[in-house]
Amino acid sequence: MLLYEPHHFDFITNYNTSNLNFPSHLHRCFELIFVLGGEMEVMIEQRNFHLHTGQYLLILPNEIHSIATVSQSRAKICIFSPDYVPTFQSMIENRSLENPIFDLSVQAKILVSKTLFKEDFNLLEQKASLYLLLSELMAQTTLIKTEKKDSALLHTLLTYIQEHFTEPITLQSIAVKLGYSYNYLSKYFNARVKTSFTEFLNDTRVSYGCHLLSTTEKNITEIAYLCGYENIRSFNRNFIKKTLCTPKEYRRKLPALFLGLHPGHNIITTND
Repeated sequence: MLLYEPHHFDFITNYNTSNLNFPSHLHRCFELIFVLGGEMEVMIEQRNFHLHTGQYLLILPNEIHSIATVSQSRAKICIFSPDYVPTFQSMIENRSLENPIFDLSVQAKILVSKTLFKEDFNLLEQKASLYLLLSELMAQTTLIKTEKKDSALLHTLLTYIQEHFTEPITLQSIAVKLGYSYNYLSKYFNARVKTSFTEFLNDTRVSYGCHLLSTTEKNITEIAYLCGYENIRSFNRNFIKKTLCTPKEYRRKLPALFLGLHPGHNIITTND
């Protein structure tokens, strides 16, 4: 399963988690994890890292990663835009952290807890805290040269689909738009996403259909067209394939289906 989070742009978001297990996903932002208790396994670009209580870990933009709880865990997660730390963002271009796990000094811990992991925030204090945190991180690790064009292309592709899936797009038209050959882009997409472009596009459209069914009173025909389908028959066929029920049945089951759903995620089932 690959989960793409297109909604992390130009802000800081905080999450408190318990026994978190999260599938492979990516986004354009940094992700800071602080383990309050227990242990977590974090997989970053096929490298595995074990986190203990009191440790921090930083995931860089566009790195595919997943999170698993070993037995039990409590953690705080802060997701912040690279636009907040442009100096550091330029430092890590085409590079990865040799070891993304680090500790903070007492002074840094106090500042970070006061400024980052809170809803009421002062933007200047937050940026100052981030640079202090990144400075202490870099004193404990090194940057290693890596080829990140692959992940950047994946992010570009998924972002383009996210922004245009309601239009009559094809992989051929995307290849022309991005300046790649169709054959290369097709092989690349199948290899990285583990599904065809058509399946991915239909999953994206049906996911949006589920969102519209749950948050609006629009009729099903109108929703089909808003999702990018040219007729209701194609929408119904693909909807049933993904959800195992018709749009009408889905809307009827909404109270049970959407209990605890996190909005904004584009979840695509793959063969992984």
